Amino acid sequence: MIQSLLRAMELLELLKEANHKYSIAELSESTGLPPSTIHRILQTFCEKKYVIRDEHAHTYQLGPALISLGRAAADNVRIQDAALPILKNLSYCTREDSYLIIQVGDKGLVLDKTDGPNHLKVVEEFGYEMDLHCGAIRKALLAFQSDEYIRRYLDTRLNRPEAFPKADPAELAEELRTIREKGIAVSHGEYVPDAVGIGAPIYGIDGRISASVGIIAPYSRIEDDTHLLHLQDQVRHSAAELSYYMGHTFKQEK
Repeated sequence: MIQSLLRAMELLELLKEANHKYSIAELSESTGLPPSTIHRILQTFCEKKYVIRDEHAHTYQLGPALISLGRAAADNVRIQDAALPILKNLSYCTREDSYLIIQVGDKGLVLDKTDGPNHLKVVEEFGYEMDLHCGAIRKALLAFQSDEYIRRYLDTRLNRPEAFPKADPAELAEELRTIREKGIAVSHGEYVPDAVGIGAPIYGIDGRISASVGIIAPYSRIEDDTHLLHLQDQVRHSAAELSYYMGHTFKQEK
């Protein structure tokens, strides 16, 4: 399987040459792979639009599906670069660990984090994935998806034996509506006992949610409701700042 993937990636690397369409014979000569192997790989790529075939010349070139992948990768790199100083400032202002999370399928992945000064922590490391209904920062992603996506998620993700944390679909739907209204998510001990999470969405230039930002703290450090509201304001400010860097313009209230 690994060898097949390496061969497929080698073909994509060849096909990225600008203004050139390759025949199977040329690809075979360049890679040393049998034409039959190349044909099978290209067929799969063509089905997914990663490669397109010129039916008249019987040649191949990169397809439109790779454009969306490239844009997504560029956005992730861009948001990570913009997020680092904002995450550092959020950790400085709140004295808690700050997280940047992106959506990968039906999960939220930690793309970056910065540490606060306190030694007692709730640890989530870079690359860690969990379902979108797990904790405030991920719920800030889920709550702002389309109604159709949320319905599908509630219908299919929560009743799986491995679903974590367990959640009632009706209660979660109501919580997501509240998050949309307030523009921020707060969770209490959902997957780590005695931990508080606060998350807010980051908007891209097209107005869609591109990521979320937030903090996770031990409940023992939340002094009172005033302190909790202060932390929420800090997270909101960081999310708005990152949205601005991503090209989003917030509508002025009349």
